[in-house]
Amino acid sequence: MQPAFSVILFTTLAGAGQGLFIALFLGECYALLTALPEPAKAFYSGGGLLAFVLLLLGLLASFFHLGHPERAWRAAAMWRTSWLSREVIVLPVMMGVVVLYSIVHGVSFNPDLLTFAAGGSIRLSLALGVLGSLLALVLFLCTGMIYASIRFLREWASPLTVLNFSLLGAMSGFTLAAAWAALMQPALVRFFTLWALCLLLLAFMGRVSALIRNARLQPHSTLQTAIGIRHQRIQ
Repeated sequence: MQPAFSVILFTTLAGAGQGLFIALFLGECYALLTALPEPAKAFYSGGGLLAFVLLLLGLLASFFHLGHPERAWRAAAMWRTSWLSREVIVLPVMMGVVVLYSIVHGVSFNPDLLTFAAGGSIRLSLALGVLGSLLALVLFLCTGMIYASIRFLREWASPLTVLNFSLLGAMSGFTLAAAWAALMQPALVRFFTLWALCLLLLAFMGRVSALIRNARLQPHSTLQTAIGIRHQRIQ
């Protein structure tokens, strides 16, 4: 099967944007726990903007494999049964959250939403980070299930399809985060690089598992059942 180049662009760019946002949020969590040095606000705002651009480019690329791009809005109408419709809904919502996350850090407006009596608080950027990361995971699920739900393509109809979409996207995002840290916050390069390597190893294992599974698949039909003849010797 030869997928359209626009589909490859969408899954690559959007997946990297999703993974990058998760990486930024994870870095912020570690910094709040003092496990990492607190980076400059520009690291989060600029990184969030980069994630948004990747998501936007992926969205634009997806229009090129539509027969009638002007009817793209109709794709969301079947959200109850279609994973594609769910993807169309989740993607712009996530993009909006990513923009808000970048703005919160960019303008240094990050008030506490909840303060605990024992100490500590939940600030606005954390709430947006949790929401955005959950949306990123849901978007990985939607994208993977578009292919995993095609039952007659048994090579795709497996949880490994969703897992590999998620791991490869996350790995790409953490790799981008490491490159962004090298430019803006060198002290964080090691952190993001180690995460990227771990995700790369997991993605490799997931892909190998999928290849092994596919190699062991047995056809459901034979030449005899395909043409409706029970004779054992057909030439």
